[in-house]
Amino acid sequence: MSAGPYVGALDQGTGGTRFVVFDGDGSPVSSAYTTHNTVTPDVDRVEYDPLKLWGCATDTIRRVLVRADVEADRLRALGVSSQRQTVLLWEAATGRPVANALSWQDRRTADRIAALDAEDRQLIRSRTGLEPDPYFAAPNAQWLLDNGDAATGDGKPGFGDSAGTALRERAAAGNVLVGTVDSWLLYNLTGTHATDVTNAAQTMLFDIHAREWDDDLLDLFGVPRAALPTVHPSSDPTGFGETDPDGILGAAVPVTGVMGDQQAALLGRVGADRDAAKVTYGTGNFFLQHTGTEAPDADSKLLSTVWFQRAGSGPLYGLEGPVFATGTLLEWLRSVGFLERADGFDRLGPTAPRGPVQVVPGFGGLGAPYWVPGVDTAVLGVTRNTDADAVVRAAVRAIAFATRTVVDAAEAATGVDHDRLLVDGGAIQHDEFAQWQADLLGRRLVRSEVTQTTALGAGFAAGLAADVWDSIDDLDRCRTEGRTFTPSAESDAVEAAYRRWQTAVDAVAGIHGST
Repeated sequence: MSAGPYVGALDQGTGGTRFVVFDGDGSPVSSAYTTHNTVTPDVDRVEYDPLKLWGCATDTIRRVLVRADVEADRLRALGVSSQRQTVLLWEAATGRPVANALSWQDRRTADRIAALDAEDRQLIRSRTGLEPDPYFAAPNAQWLLDNGDAATGDGKPGFGDSAGTALRERAAAGNVLVGTVDSWLLYNLTGTHATDVTNAAQTMLFDIHAREWDDDLLDLFGVPRAALPTVHPSSDPTGFGETDPDGILGAAVPVTGVMGDQQAALLGRVGADRDAAKVTYGTGNFFLQHTGTEAPDADSKLLSTVWFQRAGSGPLYGLEGPVFATGTLLEWLRSVGFLERADGFDRLGPTAPRGPVQVVPGFGGLGAPYWVPGVDTAVLGVTRNTDADAVVRAAVRAIAFATRTVVDAAEAATGVDHDRLLVDGGAIQHDEFAQWQADLLGRRLVRSEVTQTTALGAGFAAGLAADVWDSIDDLDRCRTEGRTFTPSAESDAVEAAYRRWQTAVDAVAGIHGST
């Protein structure tokens, strides 16, 4: 085991929580992962119990510190990465959650987004760089403030129909706090109410140009400024506080890095070169390209956001394209018995697309570049000869093609060709799936050798602020790249299949409104 220095990284994603201890070379010394489940009271509602989220964090931290045989006081710093748009409320004095957290997958506020007029939509795009969608925290924060001040019969955080006036008044007085998952973790770790620019940029309440909460947007969604966290750079030696020595770590460890999970994943791949781009395969697929010191024009198809900021320096921006259903789609295939396990891809045979079946992955609606919240997943072209393997093939095609539409849109917006993409995440670790993706994307995919890239990015952000690394350029010595997958399928067949899939998406989206 390395003698250090050591950096801890807590990564709370959509499906689980990971804690990793990294050494000064960016190599993982020990890690643990704990799954957590969502609460789905209705088809359009996806929630988390905040106390269980924190419980998963404490569980992984305990296990790693024991397994690594590293005392917490030997950690130079701690970094935090998390799912970005999930939002919750809690009591400032007690830390008691007011209600369950609303996941970024939750669609209950689709009508609120649909009711925005053209002026409101333009305001959101110009200030935040985001496309109005229930994916982001603002409408869900508004819903919680209107509906979240009741508890279920068993006393656990839940939802009721009592008036939200009293709750909003308490939030306006700073007695009830509003935050995304990173803020909730920080509150429990250090007692501070804080966030970083990458998480704030995904709320639809934050001006990414002025880098502050926007009064017009706060008024539009009825979110009191006093309830929101203080926004700091992603890598900051003092802004996030230090862990309670009587708390879970049993030591006062400075938290010096906080990032949204997708931004952290790009930093974990050392994507410091301008125009570097990655795709993370998780619950969804998330494309992110580093665009430099100026916010890019996303052209209402992609998202302009903050990628990273180090204290004392200006922000670096990014161009993002979320595809909402990847791991979710594969999990559905498993739940209905079409795909017994992820490594079952090898039984599907040649990668050449064939057959009439098309899958439009709409779990959570259609994200970039379509932005149609009301779409459900559709399976088209089913015949009497259609079997489970045909549906799985169509689903794998859909994951790649949905990602391709985002990459194509990014290339059109920036003029940068992405013939080489950095990839990481769960599904892409399977060689057969990765080769399918390379074939259908028509691009080389470079997989990370380190599987915990999101946690590594949070660790890098923390270590940069704690002088473990001197600069982003210094991270180059920690860069690791694994296997490269090169397209091998016949291009004409792929192009024809891509056009057929786009026709299916247009037809499904047209049922729910024009794309």
